[in-house]
Amino acid sequence: MADIDMPRSQTVRYTILASEHAGGDFVLWLRYLSKWVNPSGHIFSEKDIARIMQEKRITPFQKTILSEAITPGTPTNAYVVKLRTPRGKAEILEIERRLRDGEQVY
Repeated sequence: MADIDMPRSQTVRYTILASEHAGGDFVLWLRYLSKWVNPSGHIFSEKDIARIMQEKRITPFQKTILSEAITPGTPTNAYVVKLRTPRGKAEILEIERRLRDGEQVY
């Protein structure tokens, strides 16, 4: 049973380290979350989520964003899932144009 739980505990540990590395960098935290959240769901078990939410090293803000990211249908979930999607040449050129024109990119 411990072997089955090991990858989950490593996921929790990695999440804690990622939160510490991201610190107050909102965009970096979202990029970390995009590794664990995909269009069909996320990699966390209920037990993982409970452990993460009790962790003192993860800020309340990061916990809120995590909660929103793993909830299907929220704007944060949609944004995080989109980060995983490869960008085509046309989309990259459009982003480049917006940056040159001083427009909002996201």
